[in-house]
This record gives sequence, structure tokens and C-alpha cells, in this order.
Amino acid sequence: MQNRNIYLDSLFSFSETQPGKTAFLEAETGFGLTYSELASAVLRAAGAIMSAAGGPGGDLPVAVLTDRSPLAVAAFLGAAAAGRWYAAIDAELPPERLKLMTALCRPAALINASSLPDGGFSDICEENGCPYIPREVWTSAAEASRRDLPGRPADSPMFGIFTSGSTGTPKLVVKSRAAMESFTGVYDSTFGFSEEEIFGNQIPFYFDASTKDIYSTVRLGASCVILPAKAFAFPVKLVDMLNEHRISTAVWVPSALVSAAKFDVFSVSKPEFLKKVLFVGEKMPVKYLNVWRRALPDAEFVNLYGSTEVAGNSCYFRVSGDFDDSDILPVGRPFPGTRVFLLKKEGEAYAESDEGEICVAGPGLAEGYFGDPEKTASVFREITVGDFSGRVYFSGDTGRYDAAGELVCVSRKDSQIKHMGHRIELGEIEAAAVSCEGVGEAACFYDPEKERIVLFFSAPSDISRELRRALAAKLPKYMIPSKFVWRAGLPHNRNGKLDRAAMRAGMTSL
Repeated sequence: MQNRNIYLDSLFSFSETQPGKTAFLEAETGFGLTYSELASAVLRAAGAIMSAAGGPGGDLPVAVLTDRSPLAVAAFLGAAAAGRWYAAIDAELPPERLKLMTALCRPAALINASSLPDGGFSDICEENGCPYIPREVWTSAAEASRRDLPGRPADSPMFGIFTSGSTGTPKLVVKSRAAMESFTGVYDSTFGFSEEEIFGNQIPFYFDASTKDIYSTVRLGASCVILPAKAFAFPVKLVDMLNEHRISTAVWVPSALVSAAKFDVFSVSKPEFLKKVLFVGEKMPVKYLNVWRRALPDAEFVNLYGSTEVAGNSCYFRVSGDFDDSDILPVGRPFPGTRVFLLKKEGEAYAESDEGEICVAGPGLAEGYFGDPEKTASVFREITVGDFSGRVYFSGDTGRYDAAGELVCVSRKDSQIKHMGHRIELGEIEAAAVSCEGVGEAACFYDPEKERIVLFFSAPSDISRELRRALAAKLPKYMIPSKFVWRAGLPHNRNGKLDRAAMRAGMTSL
């Protein structure tokens, strides 16, 4: 086979050495694919893609309509086998959003890898001038010959992930296979993952953080169990599911961990096989992390840090020692091969400082934003700093080093405010609020028109007065919010993160 794609090579190898082993399984429905079945589905997808797109190879992506299904993995790898790259799109998005994303990536073909029937997908393709491949067509198509699969350079695109844009138009971040292969090799060895691993997937496949579950599974010949989103609303059933499938590793967004911790699920049952818990995507409230650590004292807990613009993650922190509920966890140190700088601009050049913007260099950097060279150039820059000269990604996050030399991500550049003559990190207020008795989650904003700090928080009842008093004992006066907004539950977006855009929009009516 000409294509030396490590993921395809591993898949086809495992399809022969362990054909009956489960590769991906939906916990709720029981639908899964063994390595033999996954390899067959990949070749069927590749054949259908090459037929629809007019042959193998090409610079344009294959748009993959996806939910969290084993078939989505087959379509992703099928695009690679066909000599193309893919752009993952949430199949449940409103039609207008689907139409916009399809237009932005200008696909050679659109393949439905979701469980949803054609609900206007063919119309979107017709409007955008690209072929449509229904699920029932490609899953029953003839398999492409492994011998005839086209090669593709390692530094060419492997996939694209959409991320929100400040203008309201989504951006498509493109990553190379070389970047992803470099990261997964380091990631798997750092945490000692092996073919015995059973990953419990929580993060949707159209979000960047899910690629660790997908590609580590295939690379290692491990298994991945896809946990239903609704299970996280019922923590006891969630723990039962973890035990039923003998989940050994969970790579989740913090809110998924919070939901189990705040309902005292561990007094009823505990995950018996869970040995590694990694969290990524936003700050993990230490109050709830401490609940998990007390329940699973022998498990390893890891705080991951990264951006969609970097393959996988940039930094990690193995949690050890004691942390107070109001502490902010470090993001630790860079993965091997990655360099991280805290930079501030001095004139026309950049210099390292004790606190500054977190900037990343290394083999994992994304290629940039598809079709947007101006935006790409604004955050991926060639610079010289100290003994380093090369391409750097400017993350927009501010950071500092703690006394132990661990990197701490303080906040976004746009969440550091100047209020009453003081520089304030809104993340510090959030951490203090979550540490208070009765508070579930918290999100802090600055209202420049009314010059006030607004704190949204969740709790079983409105404890705004009690929370104000509690914060007064933890924070200086100038950091106490002017407005407290209680909700029984704060809104979350589709990947489980706090929906800050919705809360910020709601500030206008307060």
C-alpha cells in the first residue's frame, strides 16, 4: 500500500491480528464495529468518496456529517484512504448553519456518517454544487482495493475542525497528518496508553478534543466506548455504564466531571476500572476535582491545556498534592517536542516575560484557517525570541509560572479587565465563586456600558446575598461583582462547555 498513514496502517494490521476485537461501540444502542468491520467500512467509504469526487486524491476536503457514531470514524478514515482530508460537521445543526459550513469548506463531496436520515442534506449539496453520499449508499458500496489506495504526503491536511469566529462566521482550522501523528505518539507514551485501554468517549466527534479518543484508539488497537450525552444527567447510571464497559480512561470536559461530583454519586457507587481521568477544554473547578480524587485515590488525574489551532494539546499537569477549593490548577509543562513562551511585545519584537500571552511552537501547529490567509497570518507568526526562531501560534490566553515552575493559564486576553483602577482576572472571581458552599458553576463578565462586574452562578436556590458575603471574605472589594445573576443551571453549548455567548447576550436585559 502506498499510503504510509500510521492510522490506516494500524487499522489494517489490527483487522488481521485482532479482527473480532471491538474498536468503537455505542454504549446506549449496542451498535459497534470490530477492527475487521471498521476496516471494511473504511474501504467502502473510500470507494464511495472516490466515485463521487471523480477519483482519488485532491486538495478539497470531504465534508463529513457526523454524530457520535462508529460510522463517523469510518468516514473520517475513509477520506484519508481516498487520498483526501475531511471537515467534520455536526449533522444536527440547523439547515442554514449546515449550508454555511458546507459553503465555507467547498467540499469535493459530502458524506452522511450520522444516524440521521437525509433531512435536506441533498438540497444543501445541490445548492453548493457538490455530490451527496447518503449513509445507505456508502455503507453498502463496494470496498476500495487496499492495493490501489493513493498516497498523500504527511505534511498535507488530514482534517479540519470548525471553531466559532468573532465575526459570527465559523473558522475551519486545518491540521496535517504529520502534526496529529506527532502528537498522538507523544500523548500515548506520556500517559502509558496501550492496546488494553478502554476509552470512555464523552466529547462529540465534531469537536477537536475528541480526536485524542479516536486516533489513540486506532493507533494502539485499543477500544473506545461512546457514552450517550444523556447519561451525564444521571450520574448513578453513568457510573454503572462505566463499570459495565470496564472504562479505564476518561478524557472529558470539566462540566462532565462536575455533574457526577456535585450529586454525591460516589456515596452510591464508584467507577471500579477507571484509572486515568484527563480533563480539557476549560478550567476544572478544584472543589469538584477534590471530590473525584477522594473517591478514586489511586487514579491519575491530568489537566490538559491546548487550543484547536494545535494538534491535541500543548501542556499537561499531573495533579498531585493538595489544592484548596478556590485554587486554580496549573496547566503544567509542555509535551515533549513542544515549546511554550510567555510573550509581550517590546517595540516591534517579542520578549519572554513572567506573565504574558501563551504562545506555542512545535510540530503540532495547525496549518491555519482554510481559505483565510489574513486570519492565519494574524495568529501564526514567524518570530525570533531568545534562541528560538520559527513559527509560533499566539493563543490569546494569558499565563504565568507558579512557584513550582508550572504554567498557569490565567485567562483570555479579553477577560482581563481594568476596573476601579485595578487589573482584574475574571477567572479568579469565577474560581472563588465556585469554591463557595452551594455554588455549582460560575461565569463572570464585565459590562463596560454600566462599568460593572456581572457574575452568573448556578445553585439550588438564589443565594446571592450569601455568595456576596462569602466572596467578601475571599476577594478584595474591587473584585466583588456588582450584579449577581442566579440560575438553577447555567447554559451549556453542544460540547458541554459553559455557553458564555448566551450569558453575555443576556446581560443586555439585566
